[in-house]
Amino acid sequence: MRISLNGKWRYNLESVPDSDSDWSEMMLLPANWYLRGLDFAGTVYFQKSFKLDDKPVEKEYWLSFRGVDYFADVYLNGVFVGHHEGYFQPFMFNVTKFVKEENSLLVKVSSPNEEKPVWPSNKTLIKGVLDHHDCRPGSWDEEHGQDYNTGGIWNDVDLLITNKIRISKVKISPKIESSNLARVIVDIEIENFADPKEIVIEIEIVPANFSGNKLSKSRPVFLERGKNREFFVLTVEKPELWWTWDHGDPNLYHLITVIRDGESVIDSVGERFGIREVKIDSGWNWYLNGLRIFVRGTNIIPTQWLSEYTTEMIDNDMKLLRDANVNAVRVHAHVNREEFYSACDENGIMVWQDFALQWWYSRSDDFAEKAVGQIKDMIRTFYNHPCIVVWCCHNEPDLHQLRGLDTILLTVASEEDATRYVDIASTTEFHTYPGWYEEDYKKFSKLLAQPFCSEFGAQALPNIETMKRMMPEEDLWPPRWEKWAFHDFQHMQTFDMAKIKLGNSLEEFVNNSQDYQYKLLKYAIETYRRAKYNPMTGIFQFMFVDCWPSITWSVVDYFRQPKKGYYALKTGYQPVLVSIEVDDVVKSSDKGTIWTINDLPKNYSEVRLIYWLEDVNRNKLSQKEVIITIEPDSVTKTDYAFEFKGCPPGKYLVSAELITKEGESLSKNHEEIEVVK
Repeated sequence: MRISLNGKWRYNLESVPDSDSDWSEMMLLPANWYLRGLDFAGTVYFQKSFKLDDKPVEKEYWLSFRGVDYFADVYLNGVFVGHHEGYFQPFMFNVTKFVKEENSLLVKVSSPNEEKPVWPSNKTLIKGVLDHHDCRPGSWDEEHGQDYNTGGIWNDVDLLITNKIRISKVKISPKIESSNLARVIVDIEIENFADPKEIVIEIEIVPANFSGNKLSKSRPVFLERGKNREFFVLTVEKPELWWTWDHGDPNLYHLITVIRDGESVIDSVGERFGIREVKIDSGWNWYLNGLRIFVRGTNIIPTQWLSEYTTEMIDNDMKLLRDANVNAVRVHAHVNREEFYSACDENGIMVWQDFALQWWYSRSDDFAEKAVGQIKDMIRTFYNHPCIVVWCCHNEPDLHQLRGLDTILLTVASEEDATRYVDIASTTEFHTYPGWYEEDYKKFSKLLAQPFCSEFGAQALPNIETMKRMMPEEDLWPPRWEKWAFHDFQHMQTFDMAKIKLGNSLEEFVNNSQDYQYKLLKYAIETYRRAKYNPMTGIFQFMFVDCWPSITWSVVDYFRQPKKGYYALKTGYQPVLVSIEVDDVVKSSDKGTIWTINDLPKNYSEVRLIYWLEDVNRNKLSQKEVIITIEPDSVTKTDYAFEFKGCPPGKYLVSAELITKEGESLSKNHEEIEVVK
């Protein structure tokens, strides 16, 4: 039985009031307190009263918290019942001895700013990008970089009433043994608060999102008092595998675990899982179910405040990702909420999951111990999600952490999960920003950060409407650069490196900024994809959405309005891509080469390759058509090319399309060029 304690809670800053009348006004929970108008870093006390109609003695009572940021001290009826540190983990305390028919629950929540000189180089809070990043409020400014604190009881609070015997954890490890056979290893943790006794455990596997037969197994088990652990192995014949959306269906199973005492059900737990196998070799080639896959990814930080990331927002983000042809996301230097990973399961999107370490932390043994505990929590909490294929211990550590703390975390994570690839860290060796932190995005032609680029991109302003929602008009134009900097705008990179023109109005600046990001991303993505497996094995653009109203590297702003760069992803990430390799400025004697890139394990024969030239008024000047074959999982530099003989100086559009023999458009693309003498 679950009794929700969500709703209105009394709260007070820094101390518990002496009398009931001294409490501050109510706050509706769950919520990060900033979203309830409390711009505050420090300690907040929350209090809620609740009643039970009765209290059967044969039950166990638990206070369950699905997410508190960052320190939590919990008191029930004046008795301290437990402490927790961390922002993303669910946790619970057994309160059977302390719960009454009328109850007062007090939760002390502390989410402090880290003091200088600890911040930003010697941090002790494991919050990743939620308290230190160049995409959060204030960027990494030493004065404002921790503004808009993320503290609070941001997820559900419940009183759970269970039997004396309860299932505390079910861990599911599928293993594919052949094309027609998989085995599912089920690891069940059971707590017994009663006397030792024999019970029966039943396991049932049923399809969750497809039609098929169920599979079941049961056996008697003798439970000792305290913690017990049991293992089951079930063979699944002709398993329906979990695939990314572009390679198949993201098939999911539902595993139901039931404990029976005679005819009575004592407890039951349901978990979804997928049967799939992921391998990443030493060359960073990714294999899903034995099939090599080119990763078309993006980095994602959906929000600074997880309480606002509703299922509606998540579903909208999934649609945006799928429409952009993304098949993988890197959850960048933070851990998100359960519903996000469930949505990735359902939508067939692979997840590279970073641990919540961003840049530089304390070198103490105490901090290492905390990090070990929390990375184990992360893996245990999200282990059953088939979408997660990589655990990464740290984003951009310094050399000391890479050789010290991160080696410890690598060992611990690998022991905790032997089924997935564990990366020690995502380092700047595989993050490259030509055209932003150095001049000229054409340096992508050197295939920087090979063989697997996990960050690249450039900033772009959001649309005019979003800019006006972000800042008052007097800060927008002419720009008050200190206000823009708080919203993460990088002045030097915009004007000195990217050489984006300010223009004569905000509208012009927005257009110039978005045009530049679009051109950079399109060039980078298609250059990398033309080098598929030679040497590139995958890419993660940085980044997908803004996590607050800001100006960042995103292609979709905080209000989920796409920038022009979004369409560079949508085009460049087409599973089958026709790509035109041509310079921005050409002479009439130059040519543009046409490539076909097929990421799918499918052969396409008798494909019509149509390519044509248009002037600025979209008048078609010439068109050619040939019949080609596109091999599975291939890259082909075709023998066909655009020619510009006879074209007078001016601007043109070169376009190409692939059409199957059934008439389906496989891919469309175009490039804007200028012909000069």
